[in-house]
Amino acid sequence: MTKKQLKIAIFHLAFIYSGGGEKLVLQQAGGLSKLGHHVEIFTPVVNEKKCFPDLTGKYNIKTFLPQIPFIVPEHESFQILLTCVLAPFIAYRFKDFDIIFAANQPSPWIAWWVKKIVKVPYVSYLAQPTRFLHPRKIDNETGLYFSKKASDSLTALLMDKFKNLISWADSKSISGSDLVLANGDYVKKLLDSVYKINSVSCPAGANPSHKVISYASRLRGKLKLGKKTVSKPYILITNRHFAQKRFEYGIFALSFVLQKHPDYILVITGQETDYTNEIKLLVRRLNLKGKVEFLGYVNERHINMLYKNSALYLYTAPEEDFGMGVVEALVEGSPVVTWDNAGPGKIVQNGKDGFLAKPFEASDFSEKVLKIVRSKKLAQSLSANAYNFGKQKYTLDKHYKDLETHLISITCNKY
Repeated sequence: MTKKQLKIAIFHLAFIYSGGGEKLVLQQAGGLSKLGHHVEIFTPVVNEKKCFPDLTGKYNIKTFLPQIPFIVPEHESFQILLTCVLAPFIAYRFKDFDIIFAANQPSPWIAWWVKKIVKVPYVSYLAQPTRFLHPRKIDNETGLYFSKKASDSLTALLMDKFKNLISWADSKSISGSDLVLANGDYVKKLLDSVYKINSVSCPAGANPSHKVISYASRLRGKLKLGKKTVSKPYILITNRHFAQKRFEYGIFALSFVLQKHPDYILVITGQETDYTNEIKLLVRRLNLKGKVEFLGYVNERHINMLYKNSALYLYTAPEEDFGMGVVEALVEGSPVVTWDNAGPGKIVQNGKDGFLAKPFEASDFSEKVLKIVRSKKLAQSLSANAYNFGKQKYTLDKHYKDLETHLISITCNKY
């Protein structure tokens, strides 16, 4: 029997930052295309210079509306809001697609109008409940917006004013999905509770190396990344630079480790933000200058090399819904230290491929890091287990095939 080829429109919030959510959507588009489907990506706003410049150029990402010039202050958030308001008027553009793949709000809201007007089904892929309406404890502590300027913007003020309407639209569009896919078991539990639905867990994945390198080679030599050179051994953090990620736990852990193992350094990748300045200030206060390296944006090839050669990987975010960095580290054989909480706590096997620290005891987190650093035999065992477990459960190929199965199932029901 010949497999059904689909014409798929992928909707995503925005491509304006090099984050895990953006990379996953690009990977999903590429993976479904390789499986033989016709895939097009649509978004309210895109900036290829700010969002994976080595990746986004490979995709013909289209915007729902003409782009407002970048010289307009807060144009990104206004463009997103305007797209939401005009969603009914752009629905007819998608009449010839077999299905919409709506990755996080406001994508399900736009897809809801497409289904309502031109009868195209949609699958919502959610990494979290809509944070503006359902903030986590960490969001309430740090704020949802990533700068004071954003929190005072006209768009933020309008969202607060029409919060009840947005809540209705959020609930309506998610419950109206033909299927809701959740990024992992923890997210499924959250979504089912918040939206009173029965979602399906479909965790993201990463591309494993063909072979994990020996742990001893992670501890000596230097790693060449283009014009940059990183000395081993190093501890790695790859999260977005937002306050919710709590890099300070990693800084404290490094300070603790250096008391007995002064050869280690901490490497932090990612585009810098206002939060980066706070972390750099902490580094100076703890006299760690020269022991923490901020590499900025690192392309896909080099980030994989960093994972592959890291002595261990830290996931410091205390309340993360999934933890893409955890999966990327595992498939490269990098032992992980994170919290026994939320999404990462459901991925890492404590004592087998990494350690889960007590939430949110900085001393226990640091002790777990030191435990790996001081025992090469333990670290080697964790590394091998991490690679084998990651390759077994969290590969992109498995993720693509799961997506394809769900999408084909929905379109078969349509016809």
